[in-house]
Order: sequence, then C-alpha cells, then structure tokens
Amino acid sequence: MEDYFQQLVRSWRSVTSRTVREAVAVLLLLIVVFGSGFSALTTYAELVVFDEDRFTEELAGIFEDEDVHKVVAASFVSTTVEMADLPVTPAGSAGAQQTIQQEVPPVVGELLTDGANDRLLERAVRAAHNDVLAVEGGTLVANPPVRSVQVDLEPIFNQMLDRLVDNEELAFLGTVTPPFDAGVVTVLERAEPGDRFWEFLGQLQDRRSSTITLILLCGIGSLLISPSRTRVVWSIGTGIVAMAGILGVGIYGSRALLAVLIDNSDTVRAAQSIHEALLDDLSGRLMDMALIGVLMIVIGAALGWLWRKFGPTPPEEKALAIPENTPVV
Repeated sequence: MEDYFQQLVRSWRSVTSRTVREAVAVLLLLIVVFGSGFSALTTYAELVVFDEDRFTEELAGIFEDEDVHKVVAASFVSTTVEMADLPVTPAGSAGAQQTIQQEVPPVVGELLTDGANDRLLERAVRAAHNDVLAVEGGTLVANPPVRSVQVDLEPIFNQMLDRLVDNEELAFLGTVTPPFDAGVVTVLERAEPGDRFWEFLGQLQDRRSSTITLILLCGIGSLLISPSRTRVVWSIGTGIVAMAGILGVGIYGSRALLAVLIDNSDTVRAAQSIHEALLDDLSGRLMDMALIGVLMIVIGAALGWLWRKFGPTPPEEKALAIPENTPVV
C-alpha cells in the first residue's frame, strides 16, 4: 500500500510538471501564431507596397480595367466641359456637351490600352506611389498630408484633346487652354482607418527581423518544453491556418468597406480593382501560409499516431501502472 501511495505522489508531481510545461508551451505557441501573421503582413509591405518597383509592377495592368477607364473618362469629361464653359454657354452647349460625353470614353479606353503609352502610365503610377507614401524616422509609411490618391495623366489628356479637335463640333477646344490640373484623376479619397493601418505596418517594419527571430526561438522553445512535441507541430499548423484565414477575411472585408467609404459606384469598382491588384500578392502569400499550416497538421498528426503506436509509455502512465506482482491489500 505504501508503494502504491508513493507511485500516486510521483504521478501527481509528473502531471503537475506536465501541466506547467504545457501552459508555457501554449504561451509560446500563441507568440508563434500571432508573430507569423505580423511577419506575413510586414514581409508583404516591405516587398510589395513599400517597394516602388514592385508596387508599379503589381499595378502595371490596372489601366486595362474597364472600371478604371470609366473613372478616368468621367474626370476627363468634367475637365473638358469646364474648359469649354458649356454650362453657361447659351448657344449649342447641350449638343457639344453630349458630343463630349459620347466621344471621350472610347478615346480614353483606346489611349489607356495603347502600348505606346505604357511608359507614361508607369511613370504616373510611380509618382502616385511617392505621393501616397513618405519616409518618417527612416521608415516608409502612409503620407499623412496627402488626403487623396491621385494619378497625373496629363499626357493622356492632351492626346485625347488632339483626337477631339478632329471633330468639327469640338474643334473650338483646340483654342482653349487646359486648366493646370487637367488630367489629374482622383482615384480614391484617403480614409483615416487605412492610414493608421499603414502606419502600424510601418512601425512593425523596424521590428521585422526581431519578430522573425522571436518566432523561431518560441517555436523551438515550445518543442523543447512541451511534453507532447507532436502536438506542438500540429497546433502550430492549426494556428497558422487560422491566422491566414483571419487575414484573408480582413482583405475581403477591407474591399467591401470601400463601398461604404466611397459614394460614386464607378469609383468604388475602380478602387476595388486597384485593391485586388495590389493585394493579390498578399492573398497568394496567405494561401501558401495556409498550405504550410495544413502540412504541419498532417505531419504532426502522423507523428503523434506513430509515437503512440510504437513509442515508449509516458512517465505518468508508468507511475499509475500497478505492477503485476504487487500484492493487493
């Protein structure tokens, strides 16, 4: 009976020690999971958003989008009408205004998809990137003074005017001086929540290397501390899949939020097209992240089954086990 009592004490100590180790391992796992989410965001921001070349590459085909054509055409129509001062012209204004509204959209579509204008459009995207982002304290973050995202398409506007003056009804536009902001298209009004998000990413940029190091150390630590190392593997995988899902929901949620922040439906669709083009890389990274998590779940589950099937008996089970030759009192 005394031997059995000692076995119970050893078992209690073993279970208590196991519980503490599991609790510490869980804390380390949480750091790994949340750290992986931050790491994915900061890596994407550094490689895509904050890099001018990659930013331009991701948005290279955005001017082929029909919704973007509509926004640019609407801006050009408004400027052209302003040039001709049509609303206060008593004679023939309605006909000329209608002609402008009919002629401008197809011309804009042709010019924006013309390969000869690719370099002009690329420079416009690069200029917009420099306007939207700014360097603060050595970190590239959202530029607070800029309250809207604009693209300067003045060369395209001038080409459009050259096409319009070929129409006899609009030939008078060739004698009118365009306003100083002709061709400047407002793509999206900046929203304060978005600014705070990019500023948050900018602040994390300085800690990106230390975050990755912390993830590795916590992952290794949880493997060493946890009584069940195979469980750690599939738990990390489950957490990574969940984090990828949360970030994915955030991406689509921010896209849907544009419909609330923007009144004009054409501008909403254009902004959503830009959103998809810019975040397509992040969506791919999250998909890879989820696949890695699924792989870790499968590996952890398989290793756990093999360990239970062919591995040694856990210490707590040994402590609770009653030897066959122990006399029963």
